[in-house]
Amino acid sequence: MEVLSPNSAILDKTRELCSLILQSGEYQENVSKIEAFFKNEEAQSSYKEFVALGESLHQKQQAGALSDEDVAGYDEKLKALKADSVTGAFMQAEETLNGMVAQISKTVGKTLELGRLPEPEDMEEGGCCGGGGCGC
Repeated sequence: MEVLSPNSAILDKTRELCSLILQSGEYQENVSKIEAFFKNEEAQSSYKEFVALGESLHQKQQAGALSDEDVAGYDEKLKALKADSVTGAFMQAEETLNGMVAQISKTVGKTLELGRLPEPEDMEEGGCCGGGGCGC
């Protein structure tokens, strides 16, 4: 369902923002780290094994069979992945890009909620409904 017309000024500015993001060094640096990961089969294999381990431990947790040794082994593998130059950079890049999406979405959402540009204190976490002032 499209709410805005294709030639809307809002969509034009959104495209400008997207263009700015794509041109930013921050974005390009993180994308290059992700591309390097996808060119490295060994890093991908290690990461897939880690994801499978996480899924296995989640099932164990749901069944009430998760042990301290399981958690310690998971933490150890996570530490090793983060220490690896390719996999660690990939994980950091994903976190950074997801953080950018969250920050931009939060700013737009707050603008729509408040009916004005949010001030830094409007963006702070905590309080009622994640920021207070809502009267709930």
